[in-house]
Amino acid sequence: MSHSTDFYGYLPSKPASLFGIVYFGTTAIICTLQIIFGRYKHYWMATIALAAVGEALGWGARFWAHIAPDDWMPFMIQICSLAITPVLISAADYVLFCQIVQNNGSRLFFVPARFFWIGFILLDIISLSIQTVGGVLVSSAQNEDQLNYGSRIMLDGIIFQFSNTVLFVILLLGTIFRLRSKGIRQRSVTGWPVMLAMWISTVMVFVRNAYRIAELSAGWNGRLVRTEWYLIAFDMVPMAVAVGALVVFSPSFFFGDDEHEGEAKQARSTDCIPLC
Repeated sequence: MSHSTDFYGYLPSKPASLFGIVYFGTTAIICTLQIIFGRYKHYWMATIALAAVGEALGWGARFWAHIAPDDWMPFMIQICSLAITPVLISAADYVLFCQIVQNNGSRLFFVPARFFWIGFILLDIISLSIQTVGGVLVSSAQNEDQLNYGSRIMLDGIIFQFSNTVLFVILLLGTIFRLRSKGIRQRSVTGWPVMLAMWISTVMVFVRNAYRIAELSAGWNGRLVRTEWYLIAFDMVPMAVAVGALVVFSPSFFFGDDEHEGEAKQARSTDCIPLC
C-alpha cells in the first residue's frame, strides 16, 4: 500500500467533495438569509447554518485530500468537522420540539418541556466533548495504537449520541400518541411542516450515527472506513437530507406565533422556556 492511501485506502472523490462544498455551502447561505429576512425570527436556527458550514468544511478538507492525499491536516479536519455537525442538527431538533409543544398550548407531559430541551442539550454537549477528545487524540496520534485508542473514544461519544437520538425518537413517538389521545391530528398542529422536517432530520441523524458506529467498530482498516461510497451513502446523503429538510420547511416561514397565540403565551410559563 502506498503512503497516499494510508489515511483513506482510496483517493477521495473530487466530484463528491465538490458537491458537498457547493450543496452545504449554499444551504448555509440560504439558512442565514432565512434567519435575517424570514417572516418569523428564530435565531437558534444558527445551529442549522453552522451544521451546514461544518459539512462544507469537512467535504472541503476531502477535496484538499484529493489534491494532497499524503497531507495529515485535511484528514484531521474532515474527521473533526463531519463528527460535530450531527450534534448541531440534533440541537435544532430539540429546540423545535420544545417550540412545537409551546405553540400548541396544551401540556402533553407531566414534566415541563423545558426539562426535555435542557436535558437533551446537556447530553449532546457530553457526547460532543467525548468525540472532541477522541478527535484530538486521533489527530495527534503517532502510531496505530494511539490512533485506535482515539477512535475508540470517538466511538464511545457517537454511541452516547446515538443513545440520545433513540431517547428523542421515543419522546417524539410519545408526543404523537399524546396528540392523538387529545384528538389532535398532525395537520392541525401549528407548524406541522416543520414538525415533519424535524422527524426527517432526526431519522437521518439516526442513520448517520448508526453508520459511524459500525464504521469505527471495524477499525481504521475496516471495509467501511476504506470504502468511500459508504461514507457518501450513509454520511453525506443523510446529512444533506437533514439540512435540506430544515431549510426547505424552514421555521422562518412555516412556524410562528400568529396562530394559537393566547395558548402559546400560557404554555410558555409551563411547558417551555422562551427561545426567540
